[in-house]
Amino acid sequence: MLRGTIRTRRSRIAAAAAAIAAVFAMPAAAHELDHPVPSFSPQAPPSLTYQSGGIEGIKWEFLGTFPTGNPHTDIDFFQRGGATYASLGTLGVGPNAGGQTIFQLTDSKGAYDPHYVTGVPTASCVSNPANATGLQHDVEATPKANTVLNTDNQRAVRKDTQLIIDATDASGRCHDQGGSLGLSGAPRGGLEIIDVTDPAKPVTIGLTSHIGEAHTVNVDPKRPHIAYAITSDSIGVNAERKRANETGTSNALDGFEVVDLSSCMNFPSGTSVEAKRQACRPQVFRYRYPSVDMAIGHTNKTNGIYGCHETEIYPDDRLACASGAASIVLDMKDAFDDNGTPTDFSDDKLRGTPLPCRVRDSSSSPQFATGAKVTDCVTGTRDGADQPLNVPEWIKIGAPSLAGVKWIGTAYHQGRETTQGSADPAFPSSEDIDFSHETEFTQSGRFLISSDERGGGILPPGASCSPGVDNPTGNGGLHAYRVDQLQTKAPANAEEAFKAYAKTKEGAKAIFRVPVRTKPQAALCTAHVFQQIPGQNRIFMGWYAQGTHVIDYTENADGTIDFKEVGYFIPENANEWVSAIWKVDKNADGSFTYWGATGDFYVGDGGRGTMDLYKVTLPPPPTPAARLPGTGTGFGAERFLFNRQSLKVSRTGGARLRVSCLSAVPCTGSMVVRSTKKFRRSDGKLKTVLMAKRNFTIAPGRSGAKMNLKFTGAGRRLAHMRKGVQVKATASMRFGETTRTFKRTKTLRATR
Repeated sequence: MLRGTIRTRRSRIAAAAAAIAAVFAMPAAAHELDHPVPSFSPQAPPSLTYQSGGIEGIKWEFLGTFPTGNPHTDIDFFQRGGATYASLGTLGVGPNAGGQTIFQLTDSKGAYDPHYVTGVPTASCVSNPANATGLQHDVEATPKANTVLNTDNQRAVRKDTQLIIDATDASGRCHDQGGSLGLSGAPRGGLEIIDVTDPAKPVTIGLTSHIGEAHTVNVDPKRPHIAYAITSDSIGVNAERKRANETGTSNALDGFEVVDLSSCMNFPSGTSVEAKRQACRPQVFRYRYPSVDMAIGHTNKTNGIYGCHETEIYPDDRLACASGAASIVLDMKDAFDDNGTPTDFSDDKLRGTPLPCRVRDSSSSPQFATGAKVTDCVTGTRDGADQPLNVPEWIKIGAPSLAGVKWIGTAYHQGRETTQGSADPAFPSSEDIDFSHETEFTQSGRFLISSDERGGGILPPGASCSPGVDNPTGNGGLHAYRVDQLQTKAPANAEEAFKAYAKTKEGAKAIFRVPVRTKPQAALCTAHVFQQIPGQNRIFMGWYAQGTHVIDYTENADGTIDFKEVGYFIPENANEWVSAIWKVDKNADGSFTYWGATGDFYVGDGGRGTMDLYKVTLPPPPTPAARLPGTGTGFGAERFLFNRQSLKVSRTGGARLRVSCLSAVPCTGSMVVRSTKKFRRSDGKLKTVLMAKRNFTIAPGRSGAKMNLKFTGAGRRLAHMRKGVQVKATASMRFGETTRTFKRTKTLRATR
């Protein structure tokens, strides 16, 4: 049973919010930007009343709010020098230094220290209001450093972040908007490549422009130089399965484009901004669906297909693509040339033929221009002449493409109904997906989970809801599909398509929708962005007006799957685009504490225009039934254990620990043993005593492995006292080839 409360914590949090606003009032730091960041103005704190609840043992804490006044969208976390940062995108134009807003969450030692850092003014300009929803400034950081990913990717590069990538669909972005301030004739959107090696002085070093929308952007964690520009374009399909973008002047793309950022990264320390800009020349490769059949809806077949709306890239090179009318799985392994280094992915190159893009200057008016160059893949160059690269013209020059991509299978949905205007879709939200917004594998890899963003999130009746009254047209949820039942042929009807659905223990389709806990509203009430916790069957999710929801899922032995809501957190007037976790702590009692941040935007009088910070403690989640290839156990079961409860120290200082490495890859690191009590040294200072220290590598799956230690002279003397001495053994280790470090400690008694 879920338990709920409504809390108001005005005294302490209001004071904190006032302090945050005071920080915001500080002048913006100087930038090496052509378009300087406007002054950041303090905003009145929003209401700090919130609803929260969940299962027995849950504990929510509203840590504070950053009231920017901007309509925030996507969020990604990054790290430099041990400190953790958050970058928040902006929907359309942000009146308060909008674009990418950068906050610092921790100091270099990991201590919680949230404050505003600066902005990147990619949405601080005059722009066409009609393009607002196409200028959403999705964001992705690369490399990922030690941030929380969607899986425990053992191959992920854990070096300090160098770039954040800002994605925009529509024409009119600030730094390439034509001479009419984006109101007419502006070039198409794309990716903006922002150097954050100094997070206080971010600088744009390159841009790309694409025929597709560049709706979202994803980076391969093990290949930090490879980014995916994801289109979400709608392409009409006629009764003969002919795609509308093959004729005419349409710029829509059914697929995505892959960008090699090698030339924009890994600069020597001290490289100037100008040198980075001169070097940054991305290569762009196009992938277009080879067949309509892999993406067409099972019922509304003439409503067209969509490019991928969002993708996730996995350690084994499978790619999950949420494609509106379908959820698609691709194999990208053969799309990469390993350059003769099969275990080093940093030098991998894309196979195939890149687009003949051209390099040009920013088209913006002087007050919004940038000195960074634009790699233009809308109008390229070929044989010294301009070459249009929309689909018809691209086909004429031989369709230069990314090679080696294989289609594994698809979960088919009804095909998008116009739920913005239809109250009677082919299937309600309790039976099928209207628009597949995001698709991910479960931690075991046995299921796909897709979210259903009805009404585009903002339009009735698809995104309408009311407490106590179910809207079968709207409030889309999470849907689970069996990976072993994905189809490689377009189904003849809905019944055939539904065979891919996973089932609950009771035999129903595995679908989860949240109960509505807010006031009745016409929009902003449907599933949106979700994040899985590595090694756990636990999801955190931004559900627009329904705030943050935590959903557990259990993979049953009979092949079924069950969803369960375990918690919710809804600040007053919330409109959460995203709610994501940046830190996970395991507690002594087995529970977990999650530290999260939201990106909250506003439409009309709905929304807060904030980044809200929270933490929640929850009982342990269900355990994954298996592990995806190339992943560790993440924040799941322990992978390194101390087996012995005491240390016997010989007269010569020898001692032995027994430990277990329960990982599928080696446990490598260092062991440090110190006294827990402080002793006075010869210089008069009180300090703990170093007892023993060594490096180690334990074979995968090894239980009770012997670890020999050599105690220091001081350590041996303390251990040989009548009752011995209490010590703390700390193992700092990595699992496999990941550079992320984990710590495990054990308090023991060292005796003679």
